Amino acid sequence: MSKLSKTFFRIVLVAAIGLVPWRATAGGIRVESGSLVFLKPEGRVNLEYDDSDMKVGRKPKDAVLEQEFVARQNQKQAGRGDSWRLEWIGRTNQFQLKFQELLNKQFAEGNISLEFGAFKDAKYTLILKTKTILTGSQGFVASPPCLTADAVFVETNHRTNTVAVVKLVNLPGQGMWEFDMREAYAKAGKDLGILIRGKIK
Repeated sequence: MSKLSKTFFRIVLVAAIGLVPWRATAGGIRVESGSLVFLKPEGRVNLEYDDSDMKVGRKPKDAVLEQEFVARQNQKQAGRGDSWRLEWIGRTNQFQLKFQELLNKQFAEGNISLEFGAFKDAKYTLILKTKTILTGSQGFVASPPCLTADAVFVETNHRTNTVAVVKLVNLPGQGMWEFDMREAYAKAGKDLGILIRGKIK
């Protein structure tokens, strides 16, 4: 199959997949505790990431702690799990940048003076805690990678004081032409930004 034919086949396949409803990957966002109105007078919020308790799997029922996932993959094929982990670590910065970019974009579009970033002197800190990532699957019946995370707002100088928690559940990493975990983080940032914007306008 020529390169052009492969490209055409990929476009047709992704388009067809886009018509299929994925019950297993239906995602959502909700405020689990607290209220987001405390952000209204804030101009800057510190942003940090935590994937220390992250679980990984192809399906929700198969998800295990990252260390166990790596060990299982290494058992299936020597070095396979280690390669996956190195790739994950190498791309984590891309995921975080996508999250921050799409989060802040919502405030810029709404003319709201609020920005999330590396602001260690900010009164509040948002910790995006990755809980589960689903690697998705390729092939004829494909499924996108998915992200489940907690957006935990704490006082920067009193980390035990949690102000609010937002649940980001099973958000799919589906771009226009392909599946990509960066898109799951982008969706997380966008959805969280829209939610915050609605609470503080």
